[in-house]
Amino acid sequence: MKKYFAFVTLGLLLLSMTAAGVAVAISEPVVEEPVLIAEKIAADGYYQDMIYPEAARETVPLYVDPGYSYLTIKPGESEEVTVVLYNHGEGTITVEPYLVPQFYSDNMLDEDWVTISPAKTELETGEKQEFTIKVSVPEDAELGHYSANVFFSGLVGDVASLYPGYNGALELSVNVWLPPNVEISNSYISDRVEAGAEYEYNIKLKNVGDKAIYIDPEFEEIEDEWYRYSSQVSLDEKDVTITAPSVIKPGEKAVVKVNVRIPADVEGSINGRINLNIDDRTINEWSQKVSMNFDVWQQPDEPFTTTFNARTDDPITIKVFSMDYNYGSSSTSSTTPSFDVVLKNTKGEVKTVLVSTSYSGSVSLGQQYPVPYRMAMDEAVSSYMEVESVMSEDMEQPDVYQQGSTGYSETYRVDGGVGKWTLEIMPHNTENFEYSINIGPTE
Repeated sequence: MKKYFAFVTLGLLLLSMTAAGVAVAISEPVVEEPVLIAEKIAADGYYQDMIYPEAARETVPLYVDPGYSYLTIKPGESEEVTVVLYNHGEGTITVEPYLVPQFYSDNMLDEDWVTISPAKTELETGEKQEFTIKVSVPEDAELGHYSANVFFSGLVGDVASLYPGYNGALELSVNVWLPPNVEISNSYISDRVEAGAEYEYNIKLKNVGDKAIYIDPEFEEIEDEWYRYSSQVSLDEKDVTITAPSVIKPGEKAVVKVNVRIPADVEGSINGRINLNIDDRTINEWSQKVSMNFDVWQQPDEPFTTTFNARTDDPITIKVFSMDYNYGSSSTSSTTPSFDVVLKNTKGEVKTVLVSTSYSGSVSLGQQYPVPYRMAMDEAVSSYMEVESVMSEDMEQPDVYQQGSTGYSETYRVDGGVGKWTLEIMPHNTENFEYSINIGPTE
């Protein structure tokens, strides 16, 4: 009986251990390892641009590599891009590519410009197929950016466009462009100005084409909904006078002179825009518009005032320092800051003596390139490809040295005396200043 009881007890012990092991195994969740970025999923060369579990292939069987393509094409020319379509579904799929409008796009790529080969094919499970997409731009096409989606699946709507590459969707963008025939040296005018003052600015142009180009610059008010919620107001047409030639011959340079009268009652910021109205196909609407932004300051009516106490009869040295920043303007009316410094004690005003002035500045060796060069560089960055610079040897090169900021200081000295003093500083032609008061022997 005892032997039977021992066998039963041992059996129950083994059974409980097995059950515990099973319970432990069940309690551990089964986690599917995701495939990491740029890691090969299959031996056929299928890559992923995001974490993409194996199970997702059942709902998203088609994948296009690359899922995005950007082409830069001149009118009358064509470019090709080759993509690979992978079928990771469980059955054979009939593929017949077609174009659809792109989500949030203004300019639809004309389907007559696009040829896709093969036009139709059968793709079995695990197979891949190369497609060549050729975009041919007509000679009379308008310059600008065009886009569309190329669908390789039967997906309807814009869902696939939200995930380029997945579910057989290729996002295709085309920039139709020509090298600009006009070099614009500055695309904006920005300055710190005084209310009631008058300023003159120059916009330099150069015809780098082989035909005469006509221009008709005019002032435009900036009518932007955003400005309704800011302190900025627009200049009026009567405040701006433009002087410019009407034609620029090949190889010639021209200067558009812009005279701006700042209203006496304006405060904060004021803006406007010069539309150069360049009659040339290679210059689009916005690249020929020169924006003007001015930070307006009012000359104070009363001086800045502060007081201090002198505990010795040593001389008093006052130093006033101003730092102004380069606004990137071409103003011919800029003036040097100055200060009216007055010191008073209990006996009245004490005559101050200007003992020194100093100038300082910061300079960088960075260049501000003309508009055509910046446009070419922007295109290169956008398309992730190398392009040949449109800067030619006969183009006017910008200055290597760019002035960043300028500093100006004035130092005054008076005979000191024990007691309370009042310092008055009236600034001119500056928007900020610092001051220091030193009581003690001079070096």
